Amino acid sequence: MSENIPEDVISKIFQRLPVKSLIRFTSVSKRWRSIILQDPHFAASHYQIASENKTLSHSVCFRGYFDSDCFFESQTTSSSSSPVMKTGLRCPFTKPDSLVYLYCSCRGLVSAVFNGENIERYIWNPSTGLSQKLPDPGVPNEFQIFTGFAYVSATDDYKILIANSRFEEGEQSKIHIFSSKSKSWRRIQDSQYSGLSMSVLGTLCNETLHWLRFKQDIIVAFDLADEKFRIMALPVVEEYGGLGDFGGCLCVFGQVDVAAASIDLWVMREYGKGNSWTKLFNLRISDQPDKQICYVQPILVTETCTFLEIHTESGSDRRVAKLVKSYQLKIEEVHVDRYRHGMVGYEESLLWLE
Repeated sequence: MSENIPEDVISKIFQRLPVKSLIRFTSVSKRWRSIILQDPHFAASHYQIASENKTLSHSVCFRGYFDSDCFFESQTTSSSSSPVMKTGLRCPFTKPDSLVYLYCSCRGLVSAVFNGENIERYIWNPSTGLSQKLPDPGVPNEFQIFTGFAYVSATDDYKILIANSRFEEGEQSKIHIFSSKSKSWRRIQDSQYSGLSMSVLGTLCNETLHWLRFKQDIIVAFDLADEKFRIMALPVVEEYGGLGDFGGCLCVFGQVDVAAASIDLWVMREYGKGNSWTKLFNLRISDQPDKQICYVQPILVTETCTFLEIHTESGSDRRVAKLVKSYQLKIEEVHVDRYRHGMVGYEESLLWLE
């Protein structure tokens, strides 16, 4: 019966359905599968409509361990009190006894690094399971000190930034950028921002990447259009947690209140204006006072709930990363990881790199 329905009508109906439903529909027929997974114009239209209507679904992806399928999905729901549903994800580039690091996400795509015999970089869509291996940026024997993943709408170009260094005295970090348009890496001007005082993962907001620079209490921003660094002001608080995105606004966590086991969330109401920082709300991050908490990173911040990566010191002086869901003054522990960079929030989409 569906064969008699014009394809443009099917597309218009599909464009308003959630990604999870569409993925299930790919098994109905080859025709439907082709529309949903192989038509870049449909994928772009679907994402644009969901963005404009504010109906994008958000999920959190985190990894298991060496002998598992490596990745599971934790989906936020319309009701903050709904339980976290874990669903296995297809990740085609994992191998036994190796680890994949999840760094940043953009429009439903995740920047991932496979750490096996060789370091390999991928762009992966957790919703569809599709992935693309990126060329080698050519920076051997150097440490990656910060990174970011973004989309430039004016040129329809996805860009990944990596900053590498050998940590030699006086050395500036070497900045390389991958462009999906050119399908290649290129090196741009070195940056004065180097060392261990930078947050590793760039937060995307207003088509600009942002990192915390702890020693100077500033935000380092990188505009993807003109590919230049600049600095931005932070709210006046004693200490800072991680940066995040809240409804399209840049946000940052303040100092952890150990006694209350909570943390303040600040939002920049007007982008680029330091005097627009506003303390929005206070989040519960533990069921009891926890002096072992040393760092809190927002993974996914929504109006109904927040997913946080909380780093604590274990008895062996080794950090443990916990993924927790905070909502209505309640805490739900979702996952515990022995390694860093194993959790990322993302929008569900059908997009991919062509």
